[in-house]
Amino acid sequence: SSYKNLGSIHMHQGNLAKSLQFHLSALKIFEELESKREIAYASESIGIVYAEQGNDPEALKYYFISLKLREEIGDKLGIASSYINIGIINYNQNNNEEALKYFNASCKINEDIGDQRGIAKSYQTICIIYYTEKKYIEALRNCQTSLKAYQEIGEKKGILDAYKIMGIIYQDQSNHLDALNSYQSALKLSKEIGDKAGTCEILENLASLYIKLNLPEESRKYLEEAFILAKEIGYVDLIRNIYFSQAKLDSLTGNYPQALEHYKLYTAFKDSLLNESNSKTIAEMKTKYETEKKDKEIHQLESEKQISNLQLRVQQESLNRIQTEKAKIHTENLYNIQQVELLGNEQKLQQLVMEKNQADLIAQKAETDRKHDQVILLNKEGEIQKLEIKKQTLFINYLAGGLILFALLGFFAYNNYSTRQKLKLQTLRNKIASDLHDDVGSTLSSISIFSQIAQEQSKEVIPLLDTIGESSRKMLDAMADIVWTINPENDQFEKIILRMRSFAYELLGAKNIDFEFIAEDDISKIKLPMEVRKNLYLIFKEATNNMVKYADASKALFAIKEEKNNLSMMIRDNGKGFDMNKLTEGNGIKNMKKRAEEIGAKLFIDSFPGSGTTIQLKIAV
Repeated sequence: SSYKNLGSIHMHQGNLAKSLQFHLSALKIFEELESKREIAYASESIGIVYAEQGNDPEALKYYFISLKLREEIGDKLGIASSYINIGIINYNQNNNEEALKYFNASCKINEDIGDQRGIAKSYQTICIIYYTEKKYIEALRNCQTSLKAYQEIGEKKGILDAYKIMGIIYQDQSNHLDALNSYQSALKLSKEIGDKAGTCEILENLASLYIKLNLPEESRKYLEEAFILAKEIGYVDLIRNIYFSQAKLDSLTGNYPQALEHYKLYTAFKDSLLNESNSKTIAEMKTKYETEKKDKEIHQLESEKQISNLQLRVQQESLNRIQTEKAKIHTENLYNIQQVELLGNEQKLQQLVMEKNQADLIAQKAETDRKHDQVILLNKEGEIQKLEIKKQTLFINYLAGGLILFALLGFFAYNNYSTRQKLKLQTLRNKIASDLHDDVGSTLSSISIFSQIAQEQSKEVIPLLDTIGESSRKMLDAMADIVWTINPENDQFEKIILRMRSFAYELLGAKNIDFEFIAEDDISKIKLPMEVRKNLYLIFKEATNNMVKYADASKALFAIKEEKNNLSMMIRDNGKGFDMNKLTEGNGIKNMKKRAEEIGAKLFIDSFPGSGTTIQLKIAV
């Protein structure tokens, strides 16, 4: 996998010899592992490198190895990719019929498996075949299908390319309006995604279209914008083309001196590109030579001499090509000077350019060597920076992992502690409730029974014994409420409602008072703390007792509901009521207000003589 990745990186950097070396190393290991999928991938990568080197027979050989393996394992996506690559080789060899066959096969597979990106790419390659053969209708149809597929997956670069190709086809058909619309759509997308090189090309296409339409001002505007952007990104090929288009535009408008100046710049850039090509050839041959050496000592002793000889030979060949190119340029200059009706100075200009190129060649050799050394140094610095970044990343990951682990341990510890505390409290409440019920309750019950027996055995009526019995029964009743409140089994609000309903039924039923008890379903989900639950129930009990004792009521209403984050309890009767202004707070009302304050609740009492009484309690939940 490391060899495979290194091969891909060198491929993207244009170092084809290195890329081929690493992909071949990867292929050898994958063959030892007998991994057909990886062998197919490595073979395809090797084929791509050979294709970039212009070695189509070797490229085709490895493409077919990859295709055969993918057919054996049923890798449909890989098969479609192989068809595309084989089709491109046939297209490069001008075998359009064979290329079209493979492109169509790839398209069919992509449609079967629903790979929209593959579909879009296949139709675009088919479009280019038809465009090369000047079958514009078929080319447009396939390009439009490709555009639709790219639009469905939202791939803006593919949409941009489709619009650009359609513009070129429309322009060749002299369908200027559709060409203009296609170019404008492509221009908008290229600016949107920040594709500066693509923007330059489209601006130059628009300028060319406006020259055909004889609209020089529009053409000049686009050429100037393209020129500024091309210089910004160093797009030398396009700068050269722009100079040539400007020369044509100046000639069209009769500005022949300016046309000559632009053509001079065009030829100068053309020669510059030739020199760059020679430098690149030297660098590639040097890289290939270095990679083929295995012994370090031989490399150090002999490489400089051989590279020097190689460079001299390449330089000589370059000089020969320059001489040939000079003759060609001279002919082209004469032809273009006739076109712009300018005669006389072109031959002298061309001679000066040739002399300048010869002088530049020596300087470029030294510059190439210097840049090569800089690249080696930058690569080493880059590797050091990558190691440092990796080290920092590992430290951050370990630190983050430690913090997360510590937080999780803290959370579980706190949760465990909280659960133990709740269990302790629940166990304590169970014990208190049990002890009160078993010990205190039984004692109070015994006192009540003994006072009753003593009264029955005594021949005289003893009021104190009645008082003792009554007090013990009241205490027993109060104790039952306390035990019920403490017991954790009664924490559900549903049980509070049942106890309230049962108490009201027993007390009001004994007095023949008709009553309605309303409790909303949602409040059964509410959980109240023990203290709040106790005081709520005791306020309800006190209010109900007061109603039975003093109100002389025949009807009553109990309503408990939740409203605006408050639990509301209302008790209303149709009894005789009382004057709120003359109210003297007895123990009943005083106790209710005190209990409401203890739990932070609001107690409202509304009464009027002859109009009954309404008591309302509101508790925030």
